[in-house]
Amino acid sequence: MGKLITVSAKVSEDLKRRAEELGINISALVRKALEAEIKKVELKRVLKNLREEVKRSPSLPEGTIVKMIREMREGRRLVE
Repeated sequence: MGKLITVSAKVSEDLKRRAEELGINISALVRKALEAEIKKVELKRVLKNLREEVKRSPSLPEGTIVKMIREMREGRRLVE
């Protein structure tokens, strides 16, 4: 973990009190939620870029994708 900084958020007193009563570690919860959201947004971005790339790519002969997946599963290199 790199250098830590403080991030703040405003919540109602009641919400904070209830979290404390339940023993919820707010810092850990916010950190995990932020990490999960970042992963989700990054994945969406990658999928969007992949979809755009597929649209721009020429069509492949039938069976090419199946062959590529099979080779990846078997640990073979796709490009030699």
